[in-house]
Amino acid sequence: MEDRRVQRTRQLLERALLELIEEHNYESITVQQITDRANMGRATFYLHYHDKEQLLSSTLQKLQKDLAQRLEPLRPSDLLTEEQTLSEKVFEHVGHYRHLYQVLLSERGAALAKKQLIDYMTQQAEHFIVNPLLEIVSEPAVPAGFLATYLSGTLYTAISWWLNHQQQKTPEEMGLLMRKLTVPAMFSALGIDPTRK
Repeated sequence: MEDRRVQRTRQLLERALLELIEEHNYESITVQQITDRANMGRATFYLHYHDKEQLLSSTLQKLQKDLAQRLEPLRPSDLLTEEQTLSEKVFEHVGHYRHLYQVLLSERGAALAKKQLIDYMTQQAEHFIVNPLLEIVSEPAVPAGFLATYLSGTLYTAISWWLNHQQQKTPEEMGLLMRKLTVPAMFSALGIDPTRK
């Protein structure tokens, strides 16, 4: 368990970084600017992080931990049911951290953040959706990695759209929309009859 002072210091640094991203391009932000905004010395920053990339990665890891906890109860077989889907859970998570995602995925956000988020979504798509589906297909026409990348790319695009139009759709509605867009295409590409459960 982290010391409360350590937690507080890291929270201040994370907040400072996110505030600066709202004002400047991530690439132009310096450690000095981060410590000035957090009202602490550079020496304190380097006690906790090697550089601003590690600070950013730490912030993203917290997002991934929360998302993993939300996805943990899901079973791969849930894809073939009408129960709450993976994408609905993802949109609930994004809605909870809306401002943080808006900052990270903005034009001023870091390419590193976008890549790390897409990579994580690809891993989850492969684990929860692609691999279980491939188990019921003898000769899949689509490589697993390609299908997982397609799904994560579609989800990333949908998240970006939703952050700009969030008043129009609930997480549940976005999850259903994603299901309608992706599930028939996956079943068709893999030659799966959705009535066979």
